[in-house]
Amino acid sequence: MRMRNRVTLFLAAIILVALAAGCSSKQKDQALATDIKAKMFSDPLVRGASVDVAVKNGEATLSGEVPNDGARYAAYKIANDTAGVKHVTDKMVVQSAQAMPAAEPAPVQAPAEPPPIKKPHAAKPVHKEAKHRADSNMSAMNSGPDPAPAPPPAASMPPQQPVTAEAPPPPPPPQPKRVEIPAGTSVRVQMIDGVDSSVNRAGEIFHASLAAPIVLDNQIVVPAGTDVYVNLTNAKSAGHMTGQSTLALELVRMEFQGKSYALASNDYTQTGSSRGKRTAETVGGGAVLGTLLGAVIGGGKGAAIGAATGAGAGGVAQGVTKGQQVKIPSETKLDFSLEQPVEVSYFPERNRSPQH
Repeated sequence: MRMRNRVTLFLAAIILVALAAGCSSKQKDQALATDIKAKMFSDPLVRGASVDVAVKNGEATLSGEVPNDGARYAAYKIANDTAGVKHVTDKMVVQSAQAMPAAEPAPVQAPAEPPPIKKPHAAKPVHKEAKHRADSNMSAMNSGPDPAPAPPPAASMPPQQPVTAEAPPPPPPPQPKRVEIPAGTSVRVQMIDGVDSSVNRAGEIFHASLAAPIVLDNQIVVPAGTDVYVNLTNAKSAGHMTGQSTLALELVRMEFQGKSYALASNDYTQTGSSRGKRTAETVGGGAVLGTLLGAVIGGGKGAAIGAATGAGAGGVAQGVTKGQQVKIPSETKLDFSLEQPVEVSYFPERNRSPQH
C-alpha cells in the first residue's frame, strides 16, 4: 500500500512539472515574438513592411508582404539572430515592382514673333514763300550748266526677320535587349547564407550571388554579383544510431536589373559519412559489459537485467555522439545547371562586371 502511494505521488509530480513546462514554453514563445517584432520596428528596411511573426516551441514563422528582397532578408536575419529561436520558416511574399513612368518629351520652343515694321514718315508740307524762292533758284540754275541729277531715295525695306531654329526632338529612350539563356547553361554561385543539416529544414530559401557571369556569344548577359536564391529541397539529419546527413539545394530565383526571374536547375547534393557500424559496436559492447556485471551481482536474473541496462547505456552514449552533420558555410561556391531556358531583358550598358 505504501509503495502504491509513492507511485501515485510520483506520477502527480510529473504531471505538475509537465503543465508548468507547457505554460513556461508558451510564455517564452510570446516573449520571443514580441522581441522579434520590436527589432523589426527598429530596422529601417523592415519598419514599413507588413510582416506577421508567430512563434511556437521556439520555431518562428514569418509571413506577410515586404517591399523588396532586401527587407525580406533583413526580417529573416532579425528572427534568425534572436536568442532562443531554434528555426525560422520564411513565408513572406515580395511585392511586384511597379513599372517606372516613361520620360516626358521636352516641350518644343515656339518661334519668336517678328518685330513690327516701321512705316515711312509722310513728307512735311512746303510753305508758299519757301516754294517761291525755290522756283527762283531753279530758274537761275537753268541758265547755267545742268547739275548732276540727285540720287533717288533708297526704297524703304522692312527689316529682315530673324529665323528661329526649332529645338530637335529628344532622343528615344534606350530599349532593352532580350536574350534567351538556354537549358544546360552552367551557373556558379557563392553562398551568402550558411546551411546546416542539424538546423535547417526543407523548403527554406537562402541568399546567394553569382560567382561568375553568364556569357552568351562572348557578351556578358548577367554579371557576377547578381542576387540569386536557392531552395533547400532535402534536409536529412543523421539519426542517433544510424543514417547519414544530407543536404540538397536547387536554384529558384534571380533578381536582375529590377526584375525577378524564376529558375529551374538540377539539385546540388552533399552527404555526410555514416556512423552505423560504430553505433552497433557501442551498443553491443554495453550489453556484454552489463551481462558480466549482472552475473557477478545477481546470478542469471542479474545477468539479464545487466544486459538490458548495458545496452541502454550504450545507446545513450551513442546518442550523445550522433552521426556527422553536413554544413554548407557562407562563401561556399556551388555549381548548378539550368534545366529550363530563361528569357531575360537587360540593358547592356548597365553590365559593368569584367568578363572572366
